[in-house]
Amino acid sequence: MIKLIIFDLDGTLIDSRRDIADAVNWTLREFGFSELPIERVSSFVGNGVRNLMMQALREVGVADGKLERSIKLFRRRYGEHLLDHTCLYPGVVKVLEFFKHRKQAVITNKPEDFSRTILTGLGIDSYFFQILGGDQGFPKKPAPDTVLEVLRRASIASNEAVLVGDSAMDVETGKNAGVKTIAVTYGFGKQKEVENASPNLIINQLEELIQCPLLQIP
Repeated sequence: MIKLIIFDLDGTLIDSRRDIADAVNWTLREFGFSELPIERVSSFVGNGVRNLMMQALREVGVADGKLERSIKLFRRRYGEHLLDHTCLYPGVVKVLEFFKHRKQAVITNKPEDFSRTILTGLGIDSYFFQILGGDQGFPKKPAPDTVLEVLRRASIASNEAVLVGDSAMDVETGKNAGVKTIAVTYGFGKQKEVENASPNLIINQLEELIQCPLLQIP
């Protein structure tokens, strides 16, 4: 029986594309560079702020010499505007409420302060017994360390947990940790890459978790 459900954040629970892209493009404008389309910026999301800004700068033809400054500018701007347009995907509250008697957690490569601010602002932070961000001293996904740490804190075995995410990296993370994996198709990840990662299950809407065979109580 699955006793612990671990969720990815961006692209799984929240649609944060516009706020992230706006902060990236504000940072690029500060350097005098052109903006990038939201879809392009979204493709850089998932590996933390450093990787996000590194890819954005390279996209506009800038060497990494401006990386540290761009990270500081992005963090400041995003921290002030991370709830301007960010919202929950359909069905998130319904799913979290349905599974509230099981342990639920969030692991993300996003900095933890941003993650907690968003989850609190959207009114769902209380559903999670653990929220682990990408700046808490653990190797970032797809390394299994954050999943293993959540399992340890929950005193739950890997075969009693499932990781729900929107990318091939999330699936790889779950596999590396020995937990079952469920991928959603509506997020930031590319569907073909998700399919090729071979999760245990692929769903099109988060509400499908409620009827998911993996999560049924025997």
